[in-house]
Parts: sequence; structure tokens; C-alpha cells
Amino acid sequence: GGFRRMWLVYVVAFGVATGTCVGVLKILWGISMWKIVLPMYALAVVLTSFSAEGITCVAWDAGGVTTGSVTVPLILALGLGLGKELDGGKADGFGLLGCASVFPIVTVLAAGLVLDRSRRRAADRKVPAMHEVPLG
Repeated sequence: GGFRRMWLVYVVAFGVATGTCVGVLKILWGISMWKIVLPMYALAVVLTSFSAEGITCVAWDAGGVTTGSVTVPLILALGLGLGKELDGGKADGFGLLGCASVFPIVTVLAAGLVLDRSRRRAADRKVPAMHEVPLG
């Protein structure tokens, strides 16, 4: 099993959107990039250890969506614009792309674990067929 295609698109998009929002808050509130990116990569490594190999490969590839020809200019322009306008141009827009890169990894890994758990629960609740029921 795995993700349905559109479900994966939504999970990755949610990750990019969440990462971008957190990156904007990082700029607005002056939070150090390391206080966000380092714990998120640590979380991604922990989630990787519990995830199936197929989901792990897809998840770490999902971080690459932020290197696309549309995403990079959009997110970098957002970071540069915010950094320039805030605090007389002293605010740091650095790290916005890093936030947008790590969050899709975490969201795909987490969604994979939830999907795997729900499938195991459904399999446990499966009603046995007549030939599987012990007689006597």
C-alpha cells in the first residue's frame, strides 16, 4: 500500500504551506532559524525510524518540492520582501526556504504512520471467512 496520488499532493502541499507560514513567523518574530529547522529535522529522523521504507523514500523526496522552478522564486521573494520591509531592512529572511523544505518531509512521514496504523486496525477488525473459523 501507499498513498493515493491526490492525497499525497495534499499532504505535501500542507507541509510546504505550514513550513512557509512557520518561516514567515520566524522572520516576523525574529526567531533563530536553528530553533525551528534543527528540531524539525530531528523529528524527521525519529519518524523515519518508525516508517516503512517506501514512505520514507517518498517523504525525503517531498522535501525536494521546494527546489522547483516555481517554489524557489516565490518563497525567496517572500523572504526577501519581508526581511527588507521589517525593522528597516535589518530583519533576516534567511531560513524561509529551509522551513518550507523540512515540513513536507515531516507531514508525509506522519501521514504515512497514520495511514499504516489505520490499515493495521482495519485488518485486525476483519471478520474471518467461514473457512478461517475453527470448528469445535
